[in-house]
Amino acid sequence: MAVIGVVTWEISDQWLRDYTDVQMGHLARMAEIAVRRGWPYKDTASLSTQCRLIARDSGMRVTVIDPSGRVLGESEGDIATMENHGSRPEVLDALKGTIGHNRRRSASVGKQFVYVAAPMMMDDRIVAIVRVAAPAAEFYDRELKLGKWLAAGLAVALPMALFSAWIISRTLARPVQRVGNWARQLATGDLDTRVEVDADDEVGQVAESLERMRVVLAERLRLVQQQRQDLDVTLGNLEEGVIAVNDQGVVLMANTAARKMLAIDSTLIGWPLTVGLKQAALSGLWSEAVRTNRSELQRVITIDDPIPTRTLNVVITRVQEQDTPIAWLICVRDISDLARSAAMKADFVANASHELRTPVAAIRAAAETLRSDDLDVAIRNRFMDMIDRNIERLSSLTEDLMYLNRVESISPELKPTTFRLDSIYTSLRQSFTEQTRGKEANLSFDGGNLEITTDARWLELIIKNLIDNALKFIEPHGHVCIVARSEHDRVSFTVSDDGCGIPPEDLHRVFERFYQVDKSRSINTGGTGLGLAIVKHAVLGLGGDVSIESTVGHGTTVTFWIPAGVQPS
Repeated sequence: MAVIGVVTWEISDQWLRDYTDVQMGHLARMAEIAVRRGWPYKDTASLSTQCRLIARDSGMRVTVIDPSGRVLGESEGDIATMENHGSRPEVLDALKGTIGHNRRRSASVGKQFVYVAAPMMMDDRIVAIVRVAAPAAEFYDRELKLGKWLAAGLAVALPMALFSAWIISRTLARPVQRVGNWARQLATGDLDTRVEVDADDEVGQVAESLERMRVVLAERLRLVQQQRQDLDVTLGNLEEGVIAVNDQGVVLMANTAARKMLAIDSTLIGWPLTVGLKQAALSGLWSEAVRTNRSELQRVITIDDPIPTRTLNVVITRVQEQDTPIAWLICVRDISDLARSAAMKADFVANASHELRTPVAAIRAAAETLRSDDLDVAIRNRFMDMIDRNIERLSSLTEDLMYLNRVESISPELKPTTFRLDSIYTSLRQSFTEQTRGKEANLSFDGGNLEITTDARWLELIIKNLIDNALKFIEPHGHVCIVARSEHDRVSFTVSDDGCGIPPEDLHRVFERFYQVDKSRSINTGGTGLGLAIVKHAVLGLGGDVSIESTVGHGTTVTFWIPAGVQPS
């Protein structure tokens, strides 16, 4: 109650001071309005007369000060004897355009005053400061009365509170009741509460025995909870799914990874495993494990609900320990990436074999034909051209493999230089002259005036692969457009075409190594599924990112950005 009294005193006193400041601020504004009506005054005497009239009506001392601090008018003192008021705190605040407040002893009158000063604005400038002041004694008397009322209230309430507390403590705080209440708390499982009973009688002995029991139970419970928490954390962070089942086939535990891989919405705990499993392949595997009662059963299964299809490695183990309710452990591992990688590598080997077999067969046939002595010059030259074309095809495949290996390097060797994009565009136009002429395609470039700083070789490799990929799948008279734009501290590139487009189900895989959207068409166009993989890894190597949008029958747009210091051309 003493603390409450002190806090109440501080709050009330502060409220009284704030209320005084607000009310005197209103009076200062009213005085400023009254002075403004006759402004400007012909002399200081007229202004002082106006100050006395305001003081008579408001009961406040009124002073008018110009912005330099000189007193222009005063309701009580002689302005001729007054010093400059420019350094007064309330005047300094008013000169800033706000209401100034201060409490101090007046140098002119010699009494404690509460000062409030308001700026008088004309034509958006301060022409004078109007200050009102009231003796501080009246406010101090109010604060003193407030303190006396609070002290009187405490003087009456505090003894009553102490007496009431003594009566209650004598009635309620008895040792037997304390021990009884504590024992009931222990029975409900509250092992954190303890009680101290300073007695050597039977009550003290019971309290001591209960305390020893509480300590032992609390420690054992803490160990069990810690072990359970460690198990939950371990299972919850495993990438493999784990499901524990008892002899009746009821699920005792299933971690998050298992529910996610098997697309199970519920927790499974407390339900028969056969009820929770949606996949027929997994249900059949579980039935086989229970029927054969084998110590371990392992299968690789494929599930397609939900889409996309996933490949899972499932191991069902029979638990041999007898002192646990767990009879079966089911471990599920998602090997979809491994299966997909193996399939893509197989596709790549098939594509690469075809790409290698075709030119090698052509070169072999041409070489055998050239061994004949009766060939004329025209035929010989035609077969020599065939050998050159197929050697170029083999060289291109070899270069793609070398580029892919280079851009997938953990620490790529980058050599940033500053150059204009026109230099790369010129090289690209020359590289694709024959290909664009053969399809009568239109290849356009935009943004060549940008001067950037990055690795020019890698940037040309990225754009070259995107153009090559676009030209393969556009129709005759098609269009491929390359646009570069500056975006603060990076440059974005857009390569768009009006070709056949990519189906939506293939968009998320086109940047994978060895992946081809249309294998038959890729073989006809000489593709190996490496172009976009090279693009992705090269962009990531430069510290950027790449995305793709496509509509079947309307074309494809590949957008990538790289960090590059752009300079005005």
